Amino acid sequence: MSKSENKEQSGRADQAALETLLVSGMQYLKSSTIASVGAPEVFFNLPARPHIGLRIDVNARQLAEDQPNFEVSLALQGLGYRTAPTPETPEPETLYKIELVYSGIFTVQNASPDMLEELLLVEAPRRLFPSARHVLLSLIREAGFPVANIQPVDFHALMLSRRAQS
Repeated sequence: MSKSENKEQSGRADQAALETLLVSGMQYLKSSTIASVGAPEVFFNLPARPHIGLRIDVNARQLAEDQPNFEVSLALQGLGYRTAPTPETPEPETLYKIELVYSGIFTVQNASPDMLEELLLVEAPRRLFPSARHVLLSLIREAGFPVANIQPVDFHALMLSRRAQS
């Protein structure tokens, strides 16, 4: 067996171990708001594909002190722009502002304290993100705007960035 095959199998085993330690429960939209900036004029000459600037934050809280249940929330804040920001126009015309909090209940089983952070700030948001993205794009579309493509998020890098800031 080659080193790359060993590494791939090891990665799959690590992922499977994380998944058995974290049990997903209910997922729900906790709050949402969208504002059309300058409506109705903003709807004249809309671009086919506006640019969206998205800020994502992850929060986790234990629901009861002696229980393994946690609420994990993804807070998404976005601005829809007519064009992408550039050095010449760092703040292009804003079409809409959107905020939503999408949450889920998770149970942590037999996890060591050092694994808890990764389970709650990486694995749980990874599971929540596809649904949160769907809700976000649906709200944008229902508000009358063309939707943008939102790529998957590297929640591990987000956690490391958050650590570096504190």
